[in-house]
Amino acid sequence: MSFHTLFQNSDKLNGNIAIVNAVNESTIQVIQTVLSKTNATFTLYNHQDVSELIRSYELPMAHLKRIHIHTFNSEEEAITQCLDDLNHQRVDILMKGLISTSQILSAVLKHLKQQHAKPFFLNHVACCEIPTYHKLLLISDVALNIAPSLEEHHKMIDNIAHFTTQLGYDALKIALLSSVEKETDKLPSSVQAAQLKCLYANQPERNNIEVDGPLALDNAISKQSATLKGIDSTVAGDADVLIVPHLDVGNVLYKSLTYFGHASVASLIIGAPYPIVLTSRADSVANKTHSVLLALKTLS
Repeated sequence: MSFHTLFQNSDKLNGNIAIVNAVNESTIQVIQTVLSKTNATFTLYNHQDVSELIRSYELPMAHLKRIHIHTFNSEEEAITQCLDDLNHQRVDILMKGLISTSQILSAVLKHLKQQHAKPFFLNHVACCEIPTYHKLLLISDVALNIAPSLEEHHKMIDNIAHFTTQLGYDALKIALLSSVEKETDKLPSSVQAAQLKCLYANQPERNNIEVDGPLALDNAISKQSATLKGIDSTVAGDADVLIVPHLDVGNVLYKSLTYFGHASVASLIIGAPYPIVLTSRADSVANKTHSVLLALKTLS
């Protein structure tokens, strides 16, 4: 699967995307692009009047009618109203504009705790289209959970399994990364990977999910490397998902792929009742657009 395949019917994608602080040019450019590619609408929760900035893009009237702007006295008021609208399903997707990640995530987690008895586990997933890899590659967690425990990694995989089902996957190959292929007490990541592998091996009802590890990166993505090392695994060399042991590994891998590997990326926070588009200010307009399209795809 590629982004072209995943988004080939983007004109049929529908949903209401809520953006907090859509007050900068790159966010408006994303809005402009998504409006031209989809049937989605946008609801903006701003603490600044952005009407003039939007008008400067000379959008067609049909597109302007799909942008709804609410202006508040403060960021806090904007976030509160946005989260209330998400809770009541008046909007479908949350997207971060020009606001700090910590501020909006803190508000989301607090709101979920107040509104729902059931606890939610959230994780970040990056969907990468890499020129040298034969299909889309998902990586978690590169921006949210710092050092996930065994239980948290289990929840992370469950979130990803549900998420990929929404995207149309009917089977999933998940590689648990470490720097070695055999469990050793000297490397806690290898021990936890082996434990996770056993956990899923003992759940026959999950026969559409293959989990293997520990695997070094080269063996997870290169069948030739895995063969040379004598690794007998259907996941090795054909992984759909890489689960990294901790955030530092994920963050470096993600940035290496985007800066050195020229990967196109779409990123989301999953596990909440709604998808969260939480891109970085340094992300390109194209990658931010891909992230919005990916979120819309989960609604279709």
